[in-house]
Amino acid sequence: MTPLVSLNDLENLKYIADSVRNSTVWGQFVSEAQLLDVKPWLSDALLNELVTQKATDPETLTALNLLLLNGGSYVYLTKTYLFQGLKNCIIYYAFGRFTNRMPYNYTAAGIVQKDSDLSTPVSDKIVQRLETEARLTADAIKDEVILFLNRNKVNYPLWVSNCLVYSTRNRPFTVYGD
Repeated sequence: MTPLVSLNDLENLKYIADSVRNSTVWGQFVSEAQLLDVKPWLSDALLNELVTQKATDPETLTALNLLLLNGGSYVYLTKTYLFQGLKNCIIYYAFGRFTNRMPYNYTAAGIVQKDSDLSTPVSDKIVQRLETEARLTADAIKDEVILFLNRNKVNYPLWVSNCLVYSTRNRPFTVYGD
């Protein structure tokens, strides 16, 4: 699947180390984010349109799809609204996946964690917290994108607005035990 975001898009949004800039696995996490995190709520049809336009020639993306991808401002009922765009949503979903899996390498001898005299790995709890933070940010951006699409559904005929804006931040939960 053609990635809708690149490593350069990540660099424009977050600081990343040189070792990450040279990473060849970023595309894998972007593909997973597009297929597993975005496709269920965006729909196959709309995601396919974006991917096909990008794969054919990035210059062939329509102005409406560029707005959907890059975000920006739009007018709805005489008020101007801002939203971050689908690219940022995909980046944060992919970054959450990347954060959770990068410290580990799969080898013939089993799963290993990189370590050297010059580095100290963080705890699994911290890695999980960072992944959760990235996913919550992605969910917040997703809510903005869904609201944008619902408000502009006339311009996006492939959008099926069967998805309500329901943020994970507002879900009720119960804590058991200590």
